[in-house]
Amino acid sequence: MKDFEAIKRLWQVQPTEPVSIEDVFTRINEEKRGYARKLLKQTIIVAIALFLIFMVWLTATFITWTSHLAVVIVMGCLIYYFCIQLEDYLKINKTAFIFKKPDEYIAYLKDYKKSRFKLNTQSYQIYVIFIGIALVLLAFEMYYILPLSLLIFYIVMSIVWIFLCQFVFMKQFNKKEEQRLQEIISDLERLSQQFL
Repeated sequence: MKDFEAIKRLWQVQPTEPVSIEDVFTRINEEKRGYARKLLKQTIIVAIALFLIFMVWLTATFITWTSHLAVVIVMGCLIYYFCIQLEDYLKINKTAFIFKKPDEYIAYLKDYKKSRFKLNTQSYQIYVIFIGIALVLLAFEMYYILPLSLLIFYIVMSIVWIFLCQFVFMKQFNKKEEQRLQEIISDLERLSQQFL
């Protein structure tokens, strides 16, 4: 155990290697392009899902008013998510000018990281609550058209899906996104310290 502590202290006092400007900017540009592609792809998928749900709403015959309300809630959630994704996509594509001033870009990335964390935690909680309400409202329709065994299956699968999204997928997504942004911020901070 003492050897481990000694190695750890030795590692901490080692000077960090200088960061190459070209490598950092190349990596940031690649990350930015990849992230922008991901946001654009998600935005297109949400737009298609929104269109399909709207078409189902127009063509389907619902027995209860709760189904109409459920569809409106889901469409509202998708419109909200679509707007957020589109806004982030436009922000990411407009940040090229900041490469001229690394300190401004570091501050921008830190603010962006905070806003994404807020979106992925607080805003996501509200989103999940509304989707859960929509699933409950849709269950009333399912009660009239499905046998009891399929209704129970629908309810169980809805609960499992919400818990998986909440406690597995979102945690992994948050961790990856925060790690990626933190790596870029750390590289830029090391780069700016080289020129002090």
